[in-house]
Parts: sequence; C-alpha cells; structure tokens
Amino acid sequence: MTVYDKAKRAKKNSNKKKVVVTCIILLVIILAIGYIVYSSRFWEFKNDYNQIDSENIETEQNDTPVEEVPVVEEPQDEIVDTSDIPATMGKYKVVGQLVIDKIDVKKNILAVSENASLALSVAHFYPPNLGVNESGNFCIDGHNWKGMLARLSEMQVGDTFYMINRETKTKVNYEIYNRYTCVPEDLSCLEQNHDGKREVTLITCNPGGLTRLICKARET
Repeated sequence: MTVYDKAKRAKKNSNKKKVVVTCIILLVIILAIGYIVYSSRFWEFKNDYNQIDSENIETEQNDTPVEEVPVVEEPQDEIVDTSDIPATMGKYKVVGQLVIDKIDVKKNILAVSENASLALSVAHFYPPNLGVNESGNFCIDGHNWKGMLARLSEMQVGDTFYMINRETKTKVNYEIYNRYTCVPEDLSCLEQNHDGKREVTLITCNPGGLTRLICKARET
C-alpha cells in the first residue's frame, strides 16, 4: 500500500469519526432538549394538578355544612341603687329588700329570723347559707301584722314582686306560681327542689295563728 493510499484511508477514517462525534453530539442535544421540554411539561402539569386538588379540597370544605352553636345569653340582673337600704336594723344585718307593689310592702330583709328580728321586719328563714337572688329556694317569713305581711292573702298566682340584694345591688323579679295554706308542722315549702332556678317562698300566719299561708314564686 502506497503512502498516498494510507493517507487517503486515514482521512476517510477521520471523517467517519467526525460524523460519529457529530451524531453523538446531535443526539445528546436532542435528548437534552427533550428532557427540558418533558420536565417543563411535567412541572406545569403537577402545578395544575396541585391547584385543581387544592380547589377541590376548598370546595369540599365550603360544601360541608357548618353546625351553628346556639349562643345562650345569661339573663342580666338589673343593677339598682341600694343607698336607701340600711346595713343593719337594730342588731340585725340587712341582706336585701322585699318589694310587693300590689299590697304596698317594702320591707328590708333581715339575715336572721327570730322573735326580735320579726318584730322589726321580714327575715330570711331558710336555707341558712343562701343569699338574696341566688339559685335556690329563698324562704322569707314575716308576721301577719299591718305594715308587714297582713295583706299577703291578696296575692294570687301570676302576681309579681321583686327582691334586691343589698350587697350586689341587683334586682330580680318573681312571679307567684302557687299559694296554699298548711299547718305549721308542714315544712315542705322549704324544700330545695328548684332545678337550679331562683325561687322565693313567702310565709306568714293566717288569722288565729293555727295555719300558715304560703306563696311560692319563680324568677321571671
């Protein structure tokens, strides 16, 4: 083989290598472009999918009915001026005031019920630790005297009155739901079956002192 033939063959082999390298480069470029396009389409699809999924979740949440919890407002006691209610009467503490407009009664409620206190005003009879206008059956007794509870017999079911707590300066209205006569030994009117409500029991003697008049009321 001549030198010319060797050179010609070498050139031919060199051209083949160039073609192969060029093809490889073009293939790499095509693959790279394809990868870029695929990646771009993939991330675009993923973002669209996430957006649609997020919208579906939000729609599902919006479609879910929200149960409204009713707001129960506690009744607010009326605040009143208690400057005209004395702290004591004689040696007895004044815890509040009983006002029955229908029979012209406006009496301070004394903390202790006994002969001496009942000679001065009406008194808290039972239970010992219950305050004026607190939850429970607040029992008041008083003599059937003029200026005291002599006209209590005129009160009927549906009539109203109110009590004022001297310390908290709060006023609560009550409505009579039962009235009856009983013997002194019957203490059922003192029972505390009030279901968490505020009640008042007014107690006085009927004429002659052999029976008691009971008026029971609940807050309105």
